[in-house]
Amino acid sequence: MAEQIPFSIAENLLTKLASIASEEINLVYGFKNDLRKLQTTLSTIKAILIDADEKQEESRAVKDWIRRLKEVVYDADDLLDDVATEGLRRKVEGQGRVVRKVCDFFSSSNQIAFRFKMSHRIKDVRERLDEVAKEMSDFGFIIRKEVGVDMRIKSSWRETDSFVLKSEIIGRDKDKEEIIKSLMCPVNQSNISVAAIVGFGGLGKTALAQLVFNDEKVVNYFDLKLWVCVSEESNVEMLVKLILKSATSKEVPNLSLEQLQIELRQCLEGKKYLLVLDDVWNINNRIWSQLRKYLMVGAIGSRILVTTRSTRVALAMGVDCPYALEGLTEDQSWDLFEMLAFREGTSRVNSNLIEIGKEIAKKCKGVPLAIRTIGAIMQLRSSESEWLSILENELWKVFESDSDIGPVLKLSYDDLPYHLKQCFAYCAMFPKDYEFDEEDLIQLWMAQGYVQSRSQSKDENLEEIGEGYFNELLFRSFFQKEKYCYKMHDLINDLAQSMAGESCFVLDDNTKYVPNRIQHVFSGNLSFEECFKQLKNRGLRTLYCHYYGDKLSLYLDSIFLNCRSIRALSLRCYINKLPDSIGKLKHLRYLGLVGNREISSLPNSICNLYNLQTLILQECWGFQKLPTDMRKLICLRQLIICECHSLEFMPLGLGRLTNLQTLSTFVVGSDEGRRCSSLNELNSLNQLRGTISIQGLENVKNAALESNQVNLKEKKHLQSLSLEWRDSDGGNSELLLDNLHPHPKLKHLDVHCYGGLRFSNWLSSITNLVNITLYECPKCEHLPPLDNLPHLESLDLTLFDSLEYISDEDNLFSALSASTTTFFPSLKFLNINVCRNLKGWWRTCMEAKMVPQFPCLSHLMISYCPNLTLMPTFPSLDMRLDLCDVSIRPLQRTLQMAAMASALPSASSSVTAPFSKLKSLSLHGIENLASLPGEWMQNLSFLEELFVGHGMEISDEDERGIFKWRCLVSLRRLTLSNLSNLVSLPRELQYVTTLQSLSIRRCSNLRALPDWIGNLTALENLNIDDCPELESLSRGIRQITTLQRLSIRGCPRLSESCGHDTAADWPNISHIPNVRIDERDIQKEGRYLLCFIYLCCCTTKTEAPGLLKQAGLQLRLAYEEASVCDFLNN
Repeated sequence: MAEQIPFSIAENLLTKLASIASEEINLVYGFKNDLRKLQTTLSTIKAILIDADEKQEESRAVKDWIRRLKEVVYDADDLLDDVATEGLRRKVEGQGRVVRKVCDFFSSSNQIAFRFKMSHRIKDVRERLDEVAKEMSDFGFIIRKEVGVDMRIKSSWRETDSFVLKSEIIGRDKDKEEIIKSLMCPVNQSNISVAAIVGFGGLGKTALAQLVFNDEKVVNYFDLKLWVCVSEESNVEMLVKLILKSATSKEVPNLSLEQLQIELRQCLEGKKYLLVLDDVWNINNRIWSQLRKYLMVGAIGSRILVTTRSTRVALAMGVDCPYALEGLTEDQSWDLFEMLAFREGTSRVNSNLIEIGKEIAKKCKGVPLAIRTIGAIMQLRSSESEWLSILENELWKVFESDSDIGPVLKLSYDDLPYHLKQCFAYCAMFPKDYEFDEEDLIQLWMAQGYVQSRSQSKDENLEEIGEGYFNELLFRSFFQKEKYCYKMHDLINDLAQSMAGESCFVLDDNTKYVPNRIQHVFSGNLSFEECFKQLKNRGLRTLYCHYYGDKLSLYLDSIFLNCRSIRALSLRCYINKLPDSIGKLKHLRYLGLVGNREISSLPNSICNLYNLQTLILQECWGFQKLPTDMRKLICLRQLIICECHSLEFMPLGLGRLTNLQTLSTFVVGSDEGRRCSSLNELNSLNQLRGTISIQGLENVKNAALESNQVNLKEKKHLQSLSLEWRDSDGGNSELLLDNLHPHPKLKHLDVHCYGGLRFSNWLSSITNLVNITLYECPKCEHLPPLDNLPHLESLDLTLFDSLEYISDEDNLFSALSASTTTFFPSLKFLNINVCRNLKGWWRTCMEAKMVPQFPCLSHLMISYCPNLTLMPTFPSLDMRLDLCDVSIRPLQRTLQMAAMASALPSASSSVTAPFSKLKSLSLHGIENLASLPGEWMQNLSFLEELFVGHGMEISDEDERGIFKWRCLVSLRRLTLSNLSNLVSLPRELQYVTTLQSLSIRRCSNLRALPDWIGNLTALENLNIDDCPELESLSRGIRQITTLQRLSIRGCPRLSESCGHDTAADWPNISHIPNVRIDERDIQKEGRYLLCFIYLCCCTTKTEAPGLLKQAGLQLRLAYEEASVCDFLNN
């Protein structure tokens, strides 16, 4: 386990030394010479750190030297931080009053005491660093530049070829077909295009490429196949030689690039070829452009397939959507492990080894190389104790000793620049499977000093630099994107822990104590209270508590008094209040309070944390007020306040925090004798970026005085603005909204409870707007023109009680007369909801041929707008159409206009029918649907989801039916809701054999399901709710072998006939793995659960387990165990 090189901290120290020596002259008077010597020594040491890092792999002495160096460097960091913090304190205390000369600012005694203390500490650190520096000559360190991983080492053992034993590759058939499909896709018929397989080391990218390369379809499709391993640093000449060698199977002589490219083009010209570039680590744009030029001579349909660990490489080579390779499933993992560990099969193997083996395979988390490695190890071990030892150990410890997986993953780490190595190693603090947020991790890195500006430019933003760090690790497959967050694969987490050494520590149930040298601690629960009692680690720099309990507050005071070096403190736990001693953590840069629902305020001592950069208050529902002296936190960059609904106001002086990059929430307080910030405090906060929500706008009493200097126009980095009133009392609303004019670069605007009659005209001038949401503006009668906003993609208008027309007629005709203007050129999403007086888009009726259409609208939702009859047409709709309690006229007009357009002589044959690509349709309470032309339903061949509800007519007579069921050839999900006239399902529905989910709700007259329901052979889910007349299920359900889930609720007769294994309809549904009736599971994953009730009622506690075992039932599911225990205990 290597020692982490403190490269970023050393750089940070040198920056601090230069800054303190030049700016804080009064503070360092008397020991400035020591600081210069310290700077010189540290610069000398920093120059040889790269060489020391490599030599520690072979030398225990070097590793010990690095450890001693780290101790001194971190102590020096604390020391210089103390000096800089004193300078910040002086600066803060001096604001707002007449400042005397710098040398007289502190009392003489305080200056002397501070200098005396610092001089002793600096001398001690300098002497210790000198001792470390003296030992450098013993190791023969040399000055080296950072060059990443040694490519010769990488390529010496990583040479690949195209041969593969298909029988040894498991679980990649689907991946193979996807890649082949992309290679042979006829859509992209250029001379050459590139596909890429991306994933971290060991996932099987090369094996997948080999499978593709040797597939019979691929062999027959391409005229020529070439395989090149590009593991080493390559130039154009070397790559051309490698491709020629693969094409000719001969050694390529030393020729000039001119001669080589001629030979290559002659070899490829006119041939449809496949070139695999395996294991590409980086790509130089100049080299790739030149090589691509030579490769363009192939026939149309030629392809390049790249395997790489880096998404950035794939994107640089022109791949729009790289194929992100995932791990094997648990079943596939076991199949591969079984093949390797039990070469002669499992028929004669101890059954216990099989169960242990399955658990070991699970631990590999789907990584084929890990499974192969551990499988080969287990093949040589036969005793159960040996297998259990492997199972109970961390796999990384097994791999470190003798395997390929460790070196494969470590290559990716070695290839990182040092500033990223430190950032990645820091993530070892997180436990496996922990989900983290990008912005949060960047703030944690910044708190540790890992994010460094590369120039002296004031325009450089540290958060953006940190984002670059994060994306680089993401592109290199160290992080995995989940839906809303990120994770590390277990093996990548193991790699991080191996590289971090003893600096990061995760407290778990087995932890008895916290080692002294730990710097970063994560705790997920408090079953180890003793650990917190012992937590007196002077060098602790991160404490990240993710525990939703209330005991931690008992130890916080002790922790704060003993762990003074903490830079980052995250408390995701229940605490009533923070102790005043938090003000002693003068190095603290990150403070996160998440889910602390009882805490109502912060101690004012927090305002002594002059270095604080990030303050997060999230889901602190009872939080009411920020500290009075917040203005002192002049280094604060992130003030993130989310879901703190009780916050009453912002403290006075917030405008002094000019370093603020994020102010997620600003609450305007009611002036009741409190010292509140007014809106005008936002005037000087021009570095704000991201999102700001301005709440409590109803408390602005005098808009002319309180909002005339808000200056949102100058906040060019803001992306999203939310303006919220708690009530819609008109008052100052219109002038206030006018004064809140944002910068034209704003992309997202939300306005809630606005009480004005008109909307500000600036809305039309914010040309970068992408999303507009206007919610509950009951008095608003006029909106400015929005149809010419070039980037507007989403428009949501909800609860406009007074709005009759969205656009005035003058605006309409001026817009239509401007030939260069496209009507809503980018609008994709339109929601108009509960606008009961809305009559039309325009005040003046127009001839049908003049009504414009939305050119690219894909989602349209109109609900509870009964008077809306005239609006732009929407024939291009291709994703979703929801109509609820609205007039049929807009839909009718769209169909008429489309019919007229297709009938014109100039109409192209490629013009598609309206809604022919629509995916989702919801019709609720729409009258006169039968008046629409019958063919419109016939066009819905791409429809996947259909909702029909409330008053809609669905007839069982096929010839009279509005819905042309046979035409819905792609339908997957169908919901029938509130259809009182529905007595039986329409017969034509039986031909919708693609249907996977059927939901029937509140159909009060439905009496039975037809026998033909068995024809729905793809059905997986059947939900029946609140159908009181439904008595039984059809025998046809037995025929649906794909059915996985049946849910019945609020159907008393049906529940009686299906509720247990002796009920009348049970034979019809017993084959369904999951049956749930009236919120109770009857059958789950194929196990009938009600037998537990019988056993528990007839059996004592001691007899139950034996009887269950006799019945072949295992208490494996937590749900089942809980059920049995509850019954036994009662």
